[in-house]
Amino acid sequence: MKMNKKGDEMVSYILATAFFISLSVMIILWAKSHTEETTSSTIKYMEGREECKMVFIDAKATSGCTSVDIENKGTLTIKQFIVRVNTTDELLPCTEVICPAAYEELKPQPEPKTIDLSMFSDTNSVELLPIIEISNGQLASCTTKRLVVQCA
Repeated sequence: MKMNKKGDEMVSYILATAFFISLSVMIILWAKSHTEETTSSTIKYMEGREECKMVFIDAKATSGCTSVDIENKGTLTIKQFIVRVNTTDELLPCTEVICPAAYEELKPQPEPKTIDLSMFSDTNSVELLPIIEISNGQLASCTTKRLVVQCA
């Protein structure tokens, strides 16, 4: 009896291709779910949330933009701020080490909080993004309430 080797080769190529495609799909689905889990555990960027409608901030830069005074005029406590400093050269983040006051909560009160920016030179503007706590202790940034303070 004579065996058909061409038919066997064709079947093996089809099986190998199907195995490769199914393995690729499984890896893509795993990577997608892993990325979504990681993202949901960090700060959620939300627009149009009901909580963000109760956030109102006002800020004034001192002369030379060595500091920024921020007032919480809303009804919610702001847990922290994401602060970005726009210098003549680049846009720099204000980390917890450089600007610890930005990572302290700001309750609704007439007393402003001062963020020291004296370590930055040639500051053009300062961007403030309030972070609030929503249900289940998650933090959310209110991108619609982002405030940019121009330096004089």
